[in-house]
Amino acid sequence: MIKNEWGTSTYPLVPGHEIVGQVTEVGSQVTRFNPGDRVGVGCIVASCRSCDNCIDDLENYCPKYTLTYSGLSSDGTITYGGYSDVMVCDEHFVLRIPDALPLHSAAPLRR
Repeated sequence: MIKNEWGTSTYPLVPGHEIVGQVTEVGSQVTRFNPGDRVGVGCIVASCRSCDNCIDDLENYCPKYTLTYSGLSSDGTITYGGYSDVMVCDEHFVLRIPDALPLHSAAPLRR
């Protein structure tokens, strides 16, 4: 993606998916998370949520899904991944990480 090998990269590009972190703020329609919650996000941050694939919980087949990075948000901004300082994600694609599990143990890759 960084070198645009697939021809789909959008720049500027900040990579990083399957990440963990802490919620810093939430939108007015968010009901499942609060600032301070420890969370993880996979490789998708949004989808149409209305096609047959989304209804069947197969968002990775949604023709309108948004990748964690180098994707296009519904407002037209480019998504930045886990190596950015902040990122925006639909709460449907966020997983809560229990307090007893260290964040570095929850992430699939370590620095």
